[in-house]
Amino acid sequence: MPGLAFKLGMSIGIRRHCALWLAVLLILLGVVRSASGEPIRVGGTGSALGTMKLLGEAFTRQAASKFELTIMPDLGSSGALRALQAGAIDIALLSRPLSDAHHAAGLVAFEYGRSPFVLVTSKPGIGNLTPAALADLLAGRTLTWSDGQPVRLVLRPKADIDSELLASLSRGIAEALTIASKRQGMVMAATDQEAAEHAERLPGSLAVSTLALILSEHRKLNMLSFDGVAPSVAALADGSYRHFKSLAMVTRGAPSGAALQFIEFVRSPQGRAILEANGHLVSYKR
Repeated sequence: MPGLAFKLGMSIGIRRHCALWLAVLLILLGVVRSASGEPIRVGGTGSALGTMKLLGEAFTRQAASKFELTIMPDLGSSGALRALQAGAIDIALLSRPLSDAHHAAGLVAFEYGRSPFVLVTSKPGIGNLTPAALADLLAGRTLTWSDGQPVRLVLRPKADIDSELLASLSRGIAEALTIASKRQGMVMAATDQEAAEHAERLPGSLAVSTLALILSEHRKLNMLSFDGVAPSVAALADGSYRHFKSLAMVTRGAPSGAALQFIEFVRSPQGRAILEANGHLVSYKR
C-alpha cells in the first residue's frame, strides 16, 4: 500500500552495517518498490528520522499516494553515504559535512536545518550543568547527583558526531570524555535512538541528544540547560545557545524525480512549519 513505511521502532540494537546490507537486500528483492507508488528511500542520522517520519506522512498525504516513502533505520551518516553510493537509498540524511572525496564523487548536499545539541537525563529536577560540573561527571570525579543517586552515563562511540560535539563544549570536557571512555561499566550506545532508549530506561542517566529527536519522538527525557542557557530554537537563533547539529539531505548528483519533489516539500512553507515545530532552526532562505 502506498504511503510511509517507517521502521524506526525496530532499529534498537541492530548495527549499522547490518542495516546497510538490509537496505541493499530489500532493493534486490524488490520489497521496497510498489506497483502503485514511486519509491523514495531515505536513511541516515538518527537525529533526523523522527522528523522525517512526520515530513513523509505530510508529503504522502499531499501527493495523493503517488509515492511510497520508506525510512531505513540505523544507518547513521556514514552508513547512509555508503547506501546512497550503492543505490540502496535515494536520499541520505547527514549530521556531518561531506568530504572533498564525496563532493568529487558528485554527491550534492543542502542543509535543511540546525537543531540544538542537548544534555538529557531521566532524572527530574536537574536544571543546569556548568562545563566544570559536566567534566567532573564524565571523568568520575563526581559519581552521584546532589541527592546521592548514582549518575549513569550513556556514551557514544569516539568517532560519532555526538562525541565530537560533546568534546567541543570545552577543553576540560574533551579531556574528561577521554577518561570516561576508559571507565569500567559505561553504557555505550551505537545509535541516536539507542542512546535515547538507554537514557529513558536508566535511573539517573546522563546522555546527549538533539532537540529534534526529543520533540519528534516524544521522548520522556529532561533537557538540561548548559552553562546557564536553556536549549531552544529561539536561543540558537539569537546566538545565546551555540551548540547544534547541522542536518542535511544528500543525493547523487542534482536531485530529480520523486526525490526532488520530496526535497522541495521539505523546503516548502508546510515543510518548514513541521521542522520548526520539531526543534529545527531552518537555515535556508526561500
